[in-house]
Amino acid sequence: MQKHRNYARQAVCLFLAAFVALMALAGCGGTTPPATTTAAAATTAAAAATTTAAAATTTTEPEPESGFEPITLTILGNFSSSTLFENGIMEDPVAQYIRENTGISIDLSMIPDSGDSQNRVNAMIAANDLPDILNNNGGNDQLLNCIESDLIWQLDDLIDAHAPDVKADNYAMAAILNRKMNAPDGSNNLFVFPMNRGYWDSAAFGPQRGFGIRWDLYKELGYPEITSTLELCDVLAQMVELEPVDKNGQKTYGGAVWNGEFQGTSFNAQILMMGIVNGPHYMFQVDIDTKQIREENTLKATDSYYWETLKWLNRMNRLGILDPDSFTQTYQNYMDKTSAGTYMMGGLTWSNAGANNTFIEDGTPEKQLIFLPSKIFGWKNIRLYDNMVGGERAWMVSKNCKTPERAVQLFNFMSTFEFSRVAHNGPEGINWSMASGLATPNPDYVDIKGDAVQDNMVETGARIFRLFTGYASAMINPADNQPVDLLSAARPLSDMHRDFMDHYGASSMDGVYMDGMDTYVSNVVVNWGQLPEELITYSTNLTDYRNTTFVDIVLSETDEEFAAEQQKFIAGLDAYRVDEMWQIYYDNAMSRADMVQPIYDLLDN
Repeated sequence: MQKHRNYARQAVCLFLAAFVALMALAGCGGTTPPATTTAAAATTAAAAATTTAAAATTTTEPEPESGFEPITLTILGNFSSSTLFENGIMEDPVAQYIRENTGISIDLSMIPDSGDSQNRVNAMIAANDLPDILNNNGGNDQLLNCIESDLIWQLDDLIDAHAPDVKADNYAMAAILNRKMNAPDGSNNLFVFPMNRGYWDSAAFGPQRGFGIRWDLYKELGYPEITSTLELCDVLAQMVELEPVDKNGQKTYGGAVWNGEFQGTSFNAQILMMGIVNGPHYMFQVDIDTKQIREENTLKATDSYYWETLKWLNRMNRLGILDPDSFTQTYQNYMDKTSAGTYMMGGLTWSNAGANNTFIEDGTPEKQLIFLPSKIFGWKNIRLYDNMVGGERAWMVSKNCKTPERAVQLFNFMSTFEFSRVAHNGPEGINWSMASGLATPNPDYVDIKGDAVQDNMVETGARIFRLFTGYASAMINPADNQPVDLLSAARPLSDMHRDFMDHYGASSMDGVYMDGMDTYVSNVVVNWGQLPEELITYSTNLTDYRNTTFVDIVLSETDEEFAAEQQKFIAGLDAYRVDEMWQIYYDNAMSRADMVQPIYDLLDN
């Protein structure tokens, strides 16, 4: 674990959150839940779904500098969460850079994460109407379908023969082992190539999720002591009294969730702040320091993070500061209200950063949402650096691709730290240049905001490929000890952030969050395996059960009513055979622990 800590210290100057705000303005959300599908996105997806993917073909491009024979690969995927880019041969500067170095032109069909896009992809799979490369964004069921239908190439031998940079990269090989271990057919073979490895999040603004409160109002209240999530609710209520309406004249609230994804702003915030990893159906609790699995179903354990989360949601509701729209509003509603200053607490890095950016644009830069440190709640771990060991994105090569070795060559090139720098910032000499041996962003690139973000993406290619590259933005390039995303370290802190650091007696934001923590890096890998067929329907129904019964729990008006609803929920779990599910997942994790150790060995070295 000490090696994990040492690696994390390389990233202490990163400034990801402000950049994520820019991504939100550009229609991009980092690791956000999917935004509402626009008409343009739907049109793009429809076009992708109805176009028969051609096999790799020779292009008419001149011989590339790389010396490789020029070809075109058709690719279906979400590169940037944006609808700015038309289908067809990509010609932005980054695409040209790829062509110059690999001989490969990319014929792109964009498809959004949201809406019914995966249904359309699955229809393409059913018709064997696949491009050369596609994003496996439909989970293990989609991947297993492709494997069993013999529609995609197994990649093990291709990686051995055509990906020397990948084989020399411990992080990449750890991600490959992780994907092999989790092959849905149980074969321990590689059928997807993992991209977006490492860290999206940085310590510059706090964890990816947590309890981000209006620090300006907290300061105005005289920094009242907070030692528990229930006390936090009381402080939020005082903030609402100080600022009862937002900039649009609408009533303010302590916070909110959104329909169907309430865990996004509640359970996941709690999980990261407590420094644990959860498992299927939120039934598990894994300590990131010891990597030990709690031997108890957390849905039934009334002292677990699951019930602590529901208690503070209930507390907010009883104080009248939980937005009543929480049970019906969409994710986009939540984002819009956060940006308008409706909520005194936000749980997401990207929504909070978007709000902070809006506050600045509105001429009220003193208004800032800042994440509280875990130590004030008595927790000893925090997932400040949440390592995506298996990669956040995975890409398949279909058997319609007649040159799979070139597809793997493309993966090899795009997987490197060097290309990751280009993917996030564009080629050298456009948005950035070398100065005194350091990659240095241009001042106008650092100041980019609003509509200029989209314009810059189209003109320079920066950030277009950020979901189709080896490393996420906060990862440190060991060659120069700088983050691959140069904007991560370029933006200045606000006065409120400086006040936050002064309040906790630290000289940096990361110093606040790391202070007193046993562990602040999560490299936890668990192989939970799969449920037997007879439990699949029970699992699906359990999800519906959790997503509906939580409403009555949160709306409880007294402690006695909460306890009654809690026991009612726990008693109802038996109808979904949760004890059997828990035991199967736990036994899988224990029996496959030996498969995990080689992954840890690679990460440690």
